[in-house]
Amino acid sequence: MIIPSGTEIEVDVHGQLSIKTPGNLVLQNSGNYGTIESSSGSIRIEPNVQVEAVNVRCADVCYVQGSLTAWKVEARSIELEESARAHIILQETETLQVGREARLVGNFSSEKELFLLFSRFAQQMRQMPFGFERKSEPAAVAGEAPKQVAAAPVEVAEDPPRPPALPETPPAPDLAEVDESLLFAQVLLERETEKSGFGPNTKRILEELARLLRDRDYEKLGASYESLFAKIVHPSEDIERARVLIAERVG
Repeated sequence: MIIPSGTEIEVDVHGQLSIKTPGNLVLQNSGNYGTIESSSGSIRIEPNVQVEAVNVRCADVCYVQGSLTAWKVEARSIELEESARAHIILQETETLQVGREARLVGNFSSEKELFLLFSRFAQQMRQMPFGFERKSEPAAVAGEAPKQVAAAPVEVAEDPPRPPALPETPPAPDLAEVDESLLFAQVLLERETEKSGFGPNTKRILEELARLLRDRDYEKLGASYESLFAKIVHPSEDIERARVLIAERVG
């Protein structure tokens, strides 16, 4: 690793190494990091080097010659050279250059875009395993010996139908009709309820707000959201973002 003087290296609360440097940073060895930051220069990942980081931030260019896996990259530009591989979930850049043989996976422009995409297909993702299980039974019948094939249709026809489970599950709402800002607020609040840093009272409030959004009970939400948010003593940044989104739509 080539680092300029004045570099700060520390271990974050999750035990991951974080590097903050005032100049250009060159990574010559593979590793896992919390945050990699160059406040006034560039960051370069050399060939055959595999880097994983939660956040990558630099004032100028993030050059990738090896491999980079990151939750978020903030830079003036991202440049992937010919053999580079990058898995970047969120990116905030002015320009992006990808070499002919390079590969880039992810590349969402904001958390809202990412959450909305997965929210729209949440029902399909939940149903996928059940779909595969239903198809596995006919496959076993088709693989039996020819003299047993004639009896197989009789057994299948006499079996009680399994679809009764479907009516028990209420149909998913048409997400195309849901206000995207409120949907984003719901995703933020549901994500916050899973964190361990909040007390039981805050968790109950977050769950109530998320439930009102899921049920699309916007009338009750508009009448109670201010008092509910006011009871949260130390709201996180995402809770504040959810509050603003709700206030803009139902306040």
